[in-house]
Amino acid sequence: MSMHAIENLVEYSVITVATASPVPPLAQSICYSLYHFQNQLDCGYTVLRVRDELEQLGYLSLLSPEQLPEPERSEAMGLVAEGGFLKDDTYVDYRSGKCCVTAGSALWKKLLDMGVIQVSSEEELRLLDPLELAEQIAPLASKALAQGDKRGADTLGHWYAFFPLSCVVGGFDDDNAPGPERIQALLRLLAVPEAFEVAAAYGNELDVDYEEEEMSFLAGWEQPYHKWLKECKTDDKQLQTKELDSFYGQVMYQYIQRHNFEEADRYASMITDEYNRLLHRCIAGYACHQWLTTQEPGTLPPSRLLSLPEVKEGFERLSGLPLPEKDLATCRVFLLQTLGLLGDYPAFIGMQQSLFTEAVEKLEQYPEGETKQMQQIALSISYYQILYTNLPDNYSSKKGWMRKGFSGLMELPDAKRRCGELLAENPQMADTLHEYMEQCDTLIQYLK
Repeated sequence: MSMHAIENLVEYSVITVATASPVPPLAQSICYSLYHFQNQLDCGYTVLRVRDELEQLGYLSLLSPEQLPEPERSEAMGLVAEGGFLKDDTYVDYRSGKCCVTAGSALWKKLLDMGVIQVSSEEELRLLDPLELAEQIAPLASKALAQGDKRGADTLGHWYAFFPLSCVVGGFDDDNAPGPERIQALLRLLAVPEAFEVAAAYGNELDVDYEEEEMSFLAGWEQPYHKWLKECKTDDKQLQTKELDSFYGQVMYQYIQRHNFEEADRYASMITDEYNRLLHRCIAGYACHQWLTTQEPGTLPPSRLLSLPEVKEGFERLSGLPLPEKDLATCRVFLLQTLGLLGDYPAFIGMQQSLFTEAVEKLEQYPEGETKQMQQIALSISYYQILYTNLPDNYSSKKGWMRKGFSGLMELPDAKRRCGELLAENPQMADTLHEYMEQCDTLIQYLK
């Protein structure tokens, strides 16, 4: 087995927790337990893959060497140029010059006692056993999948394939096995077709005789997967079509990056599913027409490409269908940008107002706290940024709409001020907060 699979399990699990709404109270302990599991296997250092998410969850603090006490400060200063690990396994990243201090480490405890970092949760940091860890993550992944987030399937599939391994690493056997009702409840969450599609890459991990391994509490764990696999063999053509459609979509995006829009549209047109084909053709068309705005006047798009009005019509049609939430959001954002590209600024502004009304209503359902404040700051800045980016400077009402603000969102000076307050309370989020403050400065300067 490749230990890259365990690294992927940890990465997908972290993303699932970070994107959950609300974020679970045990988020920091979940991350701590995930990396404890990974560190017992032959895996690389992967914290920086999900740096932003771990920072958001309070597991990772990015500190400059100057913020460390001695002797760690001197040790870190010597590693800044090339990167490396301190004696307690804290990593010094040469690209950012930051020390990656993780919750539960000796340096983290030392900095906590000194008041350099703050505890981000009222819950005490603790190591979760394998079943408790899976019970925390699987419901979040199941909810994400139900809302159309493919990463939910990635998380579920990896946990289905490697939960037995986590039990071995965690010391579970027939003598200290968890109750069968908990195992079955977890299996019901993990044993879904979308998860099996992911777990299929690790099918050998499921060919285990759990009785011989003294893990009879997992007997039958692999049966739902083998039943699904048998059913799939009778429907290989449909599965191959789905995989082929996914391949055509990936090739389309590659041609868009190369500005070869004729080939991008050709591959989008090969997609079998009607609505998926329309979505990809509209995306290719929008990308071409947006690119043309940067070219010499008179540059024409390929003849077979959808015209900009056809792109608009396509996104409008898709936006009215009962698509997964993620696909629907994609269509609506592209439709908004298409209206801007067409120069239909009243319609653009009307749709933006509608989208942000919905977003503010969803935001109001969040529990009070720093997570909600960060979401409000990000949403507020994006409101102004969309107007700033999509409306031309010669549009007479541009600054008027930006100055007007939006009910339920922060004004730019307030967003910047709150970023500064959060920065003082959460130095581990410095990179994100500084980026927000820079965006506020740019927009405030434009409105002067």
